[in-house]
Amino acid sequence: MKENKIVYRCSQFSGMLLIIAALVKAISINNLVVGATTGDISKHYATSVLIDWSFSCMLLSLIGIWILFLARDLKNLQKRAWSQAVLIGLAFTLFGGGFWFRYPSSLHLPFFLLVGLLLLVPLLIYSRRFKQ
Repeated sequence: MKENKIVYRCSQFSGMLLIIAALVKAISINNLVVGATTGDISKHYATSVLIDWSFSCMLLSLIGIWILFLARDLKNLQKRAWSQAVLIGLAFTLFGGGFWFRYPSSLHLPFFLLVGLLLLVPLLIYSRRFKQ
C-alpha cells in the first residue's frame, strides 16, 4: 500500500501546533477578564467578547484534533482526506496572510499563516499521488 510520511508528519505537526495555540489562547483569557473589569472593554460587550473568545478556543482545538484524525488517512493517500486538509490549510493561510497584511502589528497572525502553509504545501506537492 502506498504511503506518504511527509504529508503525515506535516499534518500531525500542524494539528499539534493548533491544539497548543488553542491552549495558549485559553490560558490568556485572564487578560480579557481584567479588561472587562477595569473598563477597557465596554461592559455592554464584555459578555459577547468572552463567549466569542471561549468559542474560538474550542473551535481551534477541534480543528487541530480534526487534522490529527485526518493524518492517518492522508498518510494512506485518501482523496477525501486530501480535500478536507487542503480546505483547512487554505483557510488558515488566507486568514493568517490576509489579516496580517491588514494588521501587521499582530504577531500571532504569521503563526496561522505558517501553520496553513505547513499543511497546504506538502498536500499540493504530492497532490498527484492522491489522484491515483
